[in-house]
Amino acid sequence: MGTLFTKLDTACYGRPMTTTSIIQYILLVLLVIFTVFNFYNLTTGKKRRKAAQNEFKRTLALLEQDAMKVVKKEKVAFETKVGYMNDQGQGILLTFDKEHELLGIFLSGEHHIIRKDEFVSAKQRYEQCDGKKITNIVVDVETTSSVLTIIFGTREYRPTGYLGKFILSDSEEFATRVTEHLRPPL
Repeated sequence: MGTLFTKLDTACYGRPMTTTSIIQYILLVLLVIFTVFNFYNLTTGKKRRKAAQNEFKRTLALLEQDAMKVVKKEKVAFETKVGYMNDQGQGILLTFDKEHELLGIFLSGEHHIIRKDEFVSAKQRYEQCDGKKITNIVVDVETTSSVLTIIFGTREYRPTGYLGKFILSDSEEFATRVTEHLRPPL
């Protein structure tokens, strides 16, 4: 092996190859491989993000169509709309009608209208597994007649990881928005 490098270096530069120059060539090859990998990751990452964004918009547009049907049927006006996605790719549309003091929660194929006088609480809940990971991240919206469970995460996530933090913050924000809009009377 040493003779092959020596022959290559001698053919290219006219001098024998040393250990330092071998290390330099190895580092150069690793740097080129690393650069090519990063370039590939950058281009495919942009495509994936764009596809995920389009899927998010498409899913929320379908839920907004369902919301418009309910608006016409129930004679309510949803002023504010907030969209969420769970880790299964299902959309969650949260809408508010401040005039009638109600909110709508739209999921794929179903919707729930909750009035202020029916609302009890909205709490984020998740399970610990293996001591370091969390799973089954949900928000329980309790009314006087039932408990509605909105699923945000079903897989295992590290709460300090990017996806874990994102799903936890989304579900906490959802519960906070619901509670702030429909705060029960004291």
